Amino acid sequence: MMQNQTETWTNTAEALQLLARQRKVWPALQAGCEALSKVKVKLIRIDGLTVKVQYNPARSVSSCAKTDAQFLRERPCFLCPAHLPPQQEGLPMGQNYLLLCNPYPIFPEHFTIASRTHTPQHIYPCFADLLKTARHLSGLSIFYNGPQSGASAPDHLHFQAVTGLYMPIDEEAELHKTAIWLEKEEGAIYLLGGYLRNGFILESETEQGACSLFFHLYKTLRAHVEGDTEPRMNIFCRYSETKGWVVIIIPRKAHRPRQFYATGSEQILVSPGAADMGGVFVTTREEDFQKITPTLLQDIYAQLAFGNELLSVVSDH
Repeated sequence: MMQNQTETWTNTAEALQLLARQRKVWPALQAGCEALSKVKVKLIRIDGLTVKVQYNPARSVSSCAKTDAQFLRERPCFLCPAHLPPQQEGLPMGQNYLLLCNPYPIFPEHFTIASRTHTPQHIYPCFADLLKTARHLSGLSIFYNGPQSGASAPDHLHFQAVTGLYMPIDEEAELHKTAIWLEKEEGAIYLLGGYLRNGFILESETEQGACSLFFHLYKTLRAHVEGDTEPRMNIFCRYSETKGWVVIIIPRKAHRPRQFYATGSEQILVSPGAADMGGVFVTTREEDFQKITPTLLQDIYAQLAFGNELLSVVSDH
C-alpha cells in the first residue's frame, strides 16, 4: 500500500509506528525480526575500538548478492514500487522516496529509503536528500552504500536508516578527529584518523553548508578515481537540533576483500557495506563467524579502507 503524499516527510515516530504495524501483517518481516533476535554477537576490541561481529544467516541474500550488470538487468528490482510484496507498506519521504521496513534487518530498527524511480545509486545529485532524510528521521543513523562499496542494489538509489548509536562509529568517530582538513564559514571537514578505516567528519549547521563542503570533498576524491561511476565510499549521517549535521565519509579502496573470492578454508563470505565499516561486522555462515579474530578484521579493513596513505590521496585540496 503506497501513500502518495508528494511533499510529506515521514518522521521518526511515524517510521517506528510503521515498523510495529508491518511486524504484525508481513510474514517476511516477522521472520526477519525473529531471526535478528537469535543472532550471535561477539565483541572484538582493537586498539580501544569496538567491532560487533554478528552471525546473521538471514543476511546472506544481501552479502552474497550478485551485482554484475547482466544480472541486475535481468532480475526484477526489489526496491521498485511495482515489485514490492503486497504486504509491504511504504511511507513518503518527500516527493521522490519511500520509507520501507527492511525484511532482513541488521539493527532493531532498520529501514530502507528507496527512490520511487529506478535510477542508479549515485550520491552527488542526491546528497541534499540524504541530509533532509537525517533531519526528518532525527535519532536514527542514516547511511549510504556506494555502488562499489556494499550496495546490494547498485542500480536503484537508496539510503538506509537504522537504530541510532548502535554502530560504534556513531560515538567513536568524534574521539578520532585528528585535524581540520577544510574549514569554511559554513562548517568544517575534519580528518578521521587512527581508526582502522580512516576518513572524514563533516560538520555544518546548514544544509547548504553541508552540501558545499561535501561537494568539495567529492570532487577531490573524484580526481583519483578511474572507471567507477563515483568515488568508492560509505557515508553515515546524523542530525541534531544542537549540532546540525554530522556526516562521516569513509573512502574505500575495494568492494570486497580477497577472502570473499578465496576457496576452501580460506574463504570468508563477507561483503562489507556501511554497517560493517561502522563497526557492525556481519557474517552469514557460522564458520566465518568463528574465524573472525582481531588480526583477520585488521587485514580485511586494511584491504577495504585507507590508513595513513589517505592523506596523500587528498593532500591537493
